[in-house]
Amino acid sequence: MKKLGPQIFVLFIFITLIASGTIIYFDIFSIQDFKANFKLIEKEINSHYNYYLLFFLILYYLVATFSLPFAALLSLSVGALFSFFDAIFIISLGSTLGALSSFLIARYALKSFLEKKFYAQLSKINTGIKENGSYYLFFLRMVPVFPFFVINILFGISKMPAIKFFIISFIGMLPGILLYVNAGSQISKINSVSEIYNLSIILSIFIIGIFPMVVKKMLYSLKLIKK
Repeated sequence: MKKLGPQIFVLFIFITLIASGTIIYFDIFSIQDFKANFKLIEKEINSHYNYYLLFFLILYYLVATFSLPFAALLSLSVGALFSFFDAIFIISLGSTLGALSSFLIARYALKSFLEKKFYAQLSKINTGIKENGSYYLFFLRMVPVFPFFVINILFGISKMPAIKFFIISFIGMLPGILLYVNAGSQISKINSVSEIYNLSIILSIFIIGIFPMVVKKMLYSLKLIKK
C-alpha cells in the first residue's frame, strides 16, 4: 500500500482551515477576541523580551527532548510572537539540542534495550548510513520517514558521532523551521475572517505539507539517496 503521509497532512491543514472559518463565521469563536488576547500576550512578551526568548527556548528544548505532541503548534506560536530571526534561533537551537539529548540518552543509558526493541528499524538506519552516509540523516530530517523521536534514538544507537548528528540535524531541520516561522508570522497578521483565507497564509501552510515530497524527489534525482 502506498504511504500518504505528507498528502494526509495537506488534507488535514485544509480541513482545519475550513473548520476554523466555519467556527468563526457562526460566532462560535470570535476573531476579535483572539486578536485581543494575542495582542496582550505579544505586549507582555515585548516588555520582557529576552526573558521570554529564553523561556521558549527551554520549552522547545523540553518538547523536542521528550517528543511531546505539540511541536508544530509551538513552532507556529513562536513564529507569531517573536521576530523572524529570533524565532528561527529559538526553534532551531531548541529542537537540535533536544534531539541531541535524546540521542545521548539512547546511546549511554538505553542502548541495550533499544537495540532489541528496534532491531528492524536499526537495521534500516545502518543500511542507509552505509549506502548514503551523512546524506541519509539529512534526508530523514527533511522528509518524515520516521517520527522525530525515533530518528533520535535510532541514530543514538548507531555508529554516527554525536557532533556529526548535531550539525546535520541542525542543517536538515532548518528549511522546515523557516516554513513554520513564516506561517506563524502570516497567521499573526490576521485581523478579520476573510484574512484566514489570504493567499499568503494558505500558500505558507500548503508548502509545509508538500515540502517533504519535493525534497524527496530532489534528493532522488540528484542520486544523494537510493530508493
